Amino acid sequence: MTENARFLAGTFEHDGVIYPKDFNRSVIERPEIVNCREDDVFVASYPKAGTTWMIEIVSLIMNEGNTEINSSTPQLVRTPMIESNLELPFRLRWTIHLLKFLEPILPKFIIQSRSIKMLLLLEKTGLEAAIGLKQMEKIPSPRLLKCHLPYQVFPSQAIEKKCKIVYVARNPKDTGVSYFHHCSLGFPPMDYKGSWNDFYQLYVNDKVWYGSWFDHVLTWWQHRDDENILFLKYEDMKKDPKGTVKSIAVFLDISLRDDTIDNIVEFCSFKKMRKSETVNISLVVGEKNKHQFIRKGVVGDWMNFFTVAQNKEYEKIYEERMKGSGLDFEW
Repeated sequence: MTENARFLAGTFEHDGVIYPKDFNRSVIERPEIVNCREDDVFVASYPKAGTTWMIEIVSLIMNEGNTEINSSTPQLVRTPMIESNLELPFRLRWTIHLLKFLEPILPKFIIQSRSIKMLLLLEKTGLEAAIGLKQMEKIPSPRLLKCHLPYQVFPSQAIEKKCKIVYVARNPKDTGVSYFHHCSLGFPPMDYKGSWNDFYQLYVNDKVWYGSWFDHVLTWWQHRDDENILFLKYEDMKKDPKGTVKSIAVFLDISLRDDTIDNIVEFCSFKKMRKSETVNISLVVGEKNKHQFIRKGVVGDWMNFFTVAQNKEYEKIYEERMKGSGLDFEW
């Protein structure tokens, strides 16, 4: 394993699970501090399970098909990630706005430098504002919130108040490949420069952020029958997106017309999301490398990455860990 691959170890660990260095430790270590409202709706998942897609769908259902907010406001601003901890100092926020003002006259080589691109990305996506708990408080009810937290550190108020939670799970092979590409985007702190083979070793040994796919998914699966939790599989969403929208709407007690459901499915297609500056960070920053924030969204891409030996090893692990769970996935 190369040294570059070790960065995913992060800087802190809680109950044996690794978390990103810039996340809010208090949220993870003291879930009771997150102030939840009874009408809050959460989209939860292990990373790279179709979270962005699910958020777009749920937000449109909550808005009864009105696409105006989705088209005008970055997803990361309208649906904050509760465990993130981004609040930029005033001086840096001032610098970002100054760069935006000067962007038309600055030399191209300056604009294309990595540090300037990142600052402009923050401005273009609205991320110069506080993201996380403070951003949560600014959003009017009903709020749609995002997290990748395991069930055991999920906000306890949300459980007590029976807030609606939509959990989406994706088969672990495609999840691992998508996670690899996500971490290779080049956006701090996801500046992974290792190979797939190195990343696979991190993934199979639970040394990636949020730890073990099995622990995460199976713990949520145990609560699939809770009245406030809807457990969905990414592969089922791909097979029947219209049925997925209908089931979520029923879960949220929202009545939608058939044409509204069709419009939501179309608006949330991967083709549309790849072209959306409010969703596709790679598009906003002008990133043209092979790793994209909104990439393929297909089932079975793992076959282009897993070696025969890796697949054999992982199949054995999968069989052992999933035995008796009643949960299975399509590859």
